[in-house]
Amino acid sequence: MSPILLITILPLGLFLAWASISMIRQKWMYLLVGDSFLPGKPSLAMLPIGIVMACAPFNDLIYSLPQAVTGSISLFLMACLVSGLVGCFYVPRFLQPRWMKDSDDEIKRGGGLYAAKYRSRVLRPGPTGEPLDPTEQRKAP
Repeated sequence: MSPILLITILPLGLFLAWASISMIRQKWMYLLVGDSFLPGKPSLAMLPIGIVMACAPFNDLIYSLPQAVTGSISLFLMACLVSGLVGCFYVPRFLQPRWMKDSDDEIKRGGGLYAAKYRSRVLRPGPTGEPLDPTEQRKAP
């Protein structure tokens, strides 16, 4: 067991797993910022990556177990690693929490949290969507 891994990687892995679980439960939403940088849901992918990082310092202990147990733990950690890496680029809709699906649907409809801020200009109806003059904006419905 490496003391450097124990001091650095273990706390980081535990933090990522805790933060992802808290985000899934809508308690600590700061990981949603990362979702805008990658096409998938990195906020959800941090849970399996955190599990892999938390188990990394204990590789020597895992390898000293019987071969069947070591193999099953290794397969679990490999599945966590793959799902975490793939989750940064794609997370199927059925694996997302309900509130995240509802939020994505609302954003697709154009009614997201910051939609009013970004649609502050009133646009002329029609295919061009040109902005109205300030005098016409007061008359617009």
